[in-house]
Amino acid sequence: MKETLVVKIQTVLFDIDGTLLDTEPFILKAYAAAYKGLKREALPSDEDLMSLTGGDLGGVYKRLVGDDWPRAVKLHRAFQLENMHLSTPFPGADEALSFVKSKGCRIAAVTNRSRATSAKTLEIGGLAGYIEAVVAAEDSPALKPDPAPLYKALELLGEPLSGDGVVFVGDTPVDISAGRAIGAITVAATYGFHRDRVLETGPDHQIDSISKLPQILENLEK
Repeated sequence: MKETLVVKIQTVLFDIDGTLLDTEPFILKAYAAAYKGLKREALPSDEDLMSLTGGDLGGVYKRLVGDDWPRAVKLHRAFQLENMHLSTPFPGADEALSFVKSKGCRIAAVTNRSRATSAKTLEIGGLAGYIEAVVAAEDSPALKPDPAPLYKALELLGEPLSGDGVVFVGDTPVDISAGRAIGAITVAATYGFHRDRVLETGPDHQIDSISKLPQILENLEK
């Protein structure tokens, strides 16, 4: 990956789905529930649905079902509210967050998912105690890849609105684009929804497991 200058890491921002939490069944089953509720049978493949994950849910359903998109979003979110147990932490997520916290870094999560489920799934997964702020879809005037949600996270943490000393970890192209927009060091999680496709966006670093993040952070400060 690209060479990065030695820096003092002060803040680490994380995407949630596909980065901290394994939400593949949580999301794919929600698509299936929405299609069933709309009485549509031609559900796209899991691979195609995974490639759409990370962006604006309304925009995704506009592409998939056209004018039925508002009802599809409602059905999707209703399923998730009833099935938050389908969201689980990736192995090593607890330890990685504990390491980041032990370094004295500030931690926030930034997601395009709704607040109704995002904060709760972090709590259910036992990760909420490490995270000082959660910025969900309703908390910002724009969604990733716009940098606004990341600036909102920094604002909530009381940190300067700058990418200096900031690392952003995410599994989708919109994450890498948003991180780059604020000047943060970007780390692509290739174990998430977009797999290696996220590397096409040119992140500064990559990890194939959340457990590899501590080594990346240590190397940045050497």
